[in-house]
Amino acid sequence: MIKRILTCTDGSEYGTGACRYGIELAERLQATLTGLHVLDSRMLEGPLMANISGWFGAQPFGDSLNTFRDLMEAKGKGVADAFEALCREKNLDADMIVKWGHPARIILEEENRYELCVLGQNGEHDEQTGDLTGSTVDRVVRHCDQPCLITPAEHRPIRKMMAAYDGSGHAGKALHVAIELAGVLSIPLVIITVVENDENDLAMNRAEDAMRLARAHECPAAQLIVEGENHQVILDKAEDTGCDLIVAGAHGHSRIRELVLGSTATYLMNNMTMPLLLAR
Repeated sequence: MIKRILTCTDGSEYGTGACRYGIELAERLQATLTGLHVLDSRMLEGPLMANISGWFGAQPFGDSLNTFRDLMEAKGKGVADAFEALCREKNLDADMIVKWGHPARIILEEENRYELCVLGQNGEHDEQTGDLTGSTVDRVVRHCDQPCLITPAEHRPIRKMMAAYDGSGHAGKALHVAIELAGVLSIPLVIITVVENDENDLAMNRAEDAMRLARAHECPAAQLIVEGENHQVILDKAEDTGCDLIVAGAHGHSRIRELVLGSTATYLMNNMTMPLLLAR
């Protein structure tokens, strides 16, 4: 089971939400927790600093650059202090890492030493730094080797979870994670299978496969077979059944299709109101 958790925070409300979920899981799983804050070096290279250079000239720009760097480092210390204060509230010992660099690259460099990476749904500087090809969380999720927990700004305790199962290999891994996690956390599990293209028999067979796996692990799971748009049905039914966490595969049947056209996982990340655990 998960024993080493990395929680990434930028000091925003979403970063704070990630911290609270990381702390909750570290407590309940008896795992070690490490916080990570990346001082975004792009903020010193982007249009804002170029404009300052044009306004004031080279020497004043150099002074302003140093001042801005100092301000970012001071903010980084504040983010670290806030993370440590949240941990102290729960009497939890945790480490904190603060590094300069590109957020997605630094997170991907660090995540291999952990078994779960926790990130807020939205980042603080995605628009200002020109992330036109996707946010930091999207880049991390696409390239991360470990499971990723994407969290909303508001924290609520995890008391019930839903696992999405479509018969693919990644969904199978996600189901294994969900069954194990439900057992360790002692919470109910709902397994949802969506009927696609009127293939009712196929959906029922997949759902039964999932239930057999749950029974083999003595996990008391409920079965749910529904029709509709795959991504929206999962969100709607998670809310309707009172779930606090969705577990899904990072990729479905077609890896190429998802990378080019967007996937259920991407839709869930962008529209979720509860944590989403993407397994590999």
